[in-house]
Amino acid sequence: MTKPISGNRPFTPAAARTAALLCAGALLLAAAADAQRGRRQKRAQFSDATTVTVVEVPVQVSSGGDPLRGLTRDDFELLDGRRPVEITGFDMVDLEVVEGKVSETPVPVAARRHFLLLFDLLFSTPDSVGRAQQAAADLVLRELHPTDLAAVALYDTRPRLVLGFTSDRSQLRQAIATLGKIETGQAVRDPLGLVIGDLGGELPTGDSLGETADRSGLDAEALLSQARSELANLQATADRDRAASDIAALTSGMGELAAWMGTVQGRKHVVFLSEGFDSSILVGNRSLTGEEQDRMVEIQQAAADGQSWRVNNEEIYGSSSAQRSVNEMLTRFREADCAIQSVDVSAEVLTEGQSNRDSLFLMSKDTGGEVFANFTDLGDAMSEMLQRTSVTYLLAFQPNDLTFDGKFRRLRVRLKDAPRGTQIVHRPGYYAPKPYAQTNPFERALTSAQQVMGGVEAGEIDAAVLAAGFAAASGKAYAPVLIEARGEDLLAGIDGGTVPLQIYAYALDEHGIVRDFFVRAMGLDAVQAGPALRQSGLKYWGHFDLDPGTYSVRVLVRNDATGRRALTTSLLEVPGEEATLQPPLFPEQPGKWVLLREEESEQRQDVAFPFLRSGEPFIPAARPEVTAGGETPISLVGSDLGAGPVSVRTQVFRPDGEQVADGGEVVLAPGAQAAPGLSQLSGVFVAGKRLAAGDYTLSVVVTDQSNREHSSSTPIRVL
Repeated sequence: MTKPISGNRPFTPAAARTAALLCAGALLLAAAADAQRGRRQKRAQFSDATTVTVVEVPVQVSSGGDPLRGLTRDDFELLDGRRPVEITGFDMVDLEVVEGKVSETPVPVAARRHFLLLFDLLFSTPDSVGRAQQAAADLVLRELHPTDLAAVALYDTRPRLVLGFTSDRSQLRQAIATLGKIETGQAVRDPLGLVIGDLGGELPTGDSLGETADRSGLDAEALLSQARSELANLQATADRDRAASDIAALTSGMGELAAWMGTVQGRKHVVFLSEGFDSSILVGNRSLTGEEQDRMVEIQQAAADGQSWRVNNEEIYGSSSAQRSVNEMLTRFREADCAIQSVDVSAEVLTEGQSNRDSLFLMSKDTGGEVFANFTDLGDAMSEMLQRTSVTYLLAFQPNDLTFDGKFRRLRVRLKDAPRGTQIVHRPGYYAPKPYAQTNPFERALTSAQQVMGGVEAGEIDAAVLAAGFAAASGKAYAPVLIEARGEDLLAGIDGGTVPLQIYAYALDEHGIVRDFFVRAMGLDAVQAGPALRQSGLKYWGHFDLDPGTYSVRVLVRNDATGRRALTTSLLEVPGEEATLQPPLFPEQPGKWVLLREEESEQRQDVAFPFLRSGEPFIPAARPEVTAGGETPISLVGSDLGAGPVSVRTQVFRPDGEQVADGGEVVLAPGAQAAPGLSQLSGVFVAGKRLAAGDYTLSVVVTDQSNREHSSSTPIRVL
């Protein structure tokens, strides 16, 4: 049985009532073996076939190298295949006017730019890899917009993801400096790949990687030897020589990377940091030395004399099979809406004939990217491209008769009455959804990570999250996180056996840096827990350890058998020197939820039970339920509100932000007043008599004795 938090306040007999809620911890099962999980997924039906699918199409329009602003929905025409479709959603994101702080309205993930920093270890020397690290750090820390998401990967004989797409510049800095050779210091590694290093890192401000970028800090030779060892296996089947096996490895590995990128929404850029490779295997010998010219004359004479055995057509014209493989690879990148921005990191001023830059040019031009060579500052070199892509129009439509088969469907976007010289860039198509059971673990992790970083609430599970901050006598502040998920949604598509649930929770500061996270995988017995879950649902209690500040809490709940999920968010104020007011807390009746807690070893033992009303412990609702005209107990918790009586002003808002007249009021208990430190004000919320059933936001403003106002809010549901 899990236990409530213990601390310096006695656990009163009244609190024992809440302990009954925790008996559901016995329902946690050990993780099933892979074979068992496979059988569960096979039994689960793909229930999304009746779900309305919305396809989002990011579009960038430029004229004369500058983004074209001020366009409206009526300026665009969208075709699904050859058939015009109605544009059902429209938005514009202009990075010049978006700050990108987590406290702001999140930018749709499909409208964000994604940059995958891909370090080539196979075709680059260790010195070049070091230059690539510095160039990438300059780009990330100085030039990318706060809303941009970046990831880090390396390529030897296949791509390897080091860090998933994140806004966390601290984690990106560590990933670039170490290329994955880092001790995380965490008891549990983040399975979504958003955290690989220390969580205490500050927002980088300099241009240099510092001591961690020392060439000796990166064991590139060891990585290269591993790559060459794996490459030896490819060479055994190569038709020509090592160059051919290099191309075989490249097309295979980069094709795999294109498949990864196809699962990521939005416009993507692969920043390929490489010296390039010898492309003669593709195009033949085009730039010849004097000796090579003599050799070609000899070959041509042999062909004229009918000595065909002395003629190697691939040496002259290139390998048709290699060309075909490369073209197929580049097609996959185009279909994934992914441009390759090639960066020559050789640091030598060479002509095209002297370098391998033509190979980089080949990869870039066929995907809509550019080649950056002989640069001194990658950010400056890419500034034109960054400026050109700073405005994104997001079009959305609902495809008709969509088959969930994972196949590629072409799109076309037209601009009506486009000015002369206008260029329009958009995704060439989209992949139809496929059953969750047919996706691989990497696709699931990458998609989940993107949803978390996007911060836009979505999903098929009705869920809510409540996070509050409490100062602790020792260490960082304690921030309990209560997550609720509707039981019917969790169990949908499950006939019996074990329900595999996963919870991912992250706290991001205003710069998008992950300051703490927790992950929980659990299995619930559908037979034993099913009736209790269907009555209401699951409630999970975890926590963050945080410094004072404002945080965006992102929680992803997922059924790993059906793929049904929910991304829900909350704003968290952790008290410090400034006065803070936590979200209004509504006590719930014991027994409403199947309540599970984090493991006892993970619980804080240096803090008191945080939720009290008139001295009695309670467990608050993440999304309180009220009745029109009814009274519901409420607790207002604040820090440093001063001592003495306070006044309360209440507002209720609809989902569209419109205020509801006479939505309700908070009435404090007689004699309730603030205290010098932690204040816990008891009262009732009287809901407006005319409130229609539905979801609302309750906003509370507390005015203290010094006439200072402190506000907070919480979602509520009117029954």
